[in-house]
Amino acid sequence: MTANIKTRSTAKVNSASGIDTLSRVSLISMGGASSLIGLWAVASMVGAVMTNGIGGVVSGFVSALVG
Repeated sequence: MTANIKTRSTAKVNSASGIDTLSRVSLISMGGASSLIGLWAVASMVGAVMTNGIGGVVSGFVSALVG
């Protein structure tokens, strides 16, 4: 007695490497943008302290908070 066996095979395409590359590029670009923003903030604070002194910066900050 012989039996015919039917099988189905499917092929799954793995696109994880494309997603990993996109994630890596996104992570690097966001880290670079964050670094530039941080450097700009530090440079601005140093410039403000050099121009007005630490007392002027603190009093300006307090007057900005109070209004």
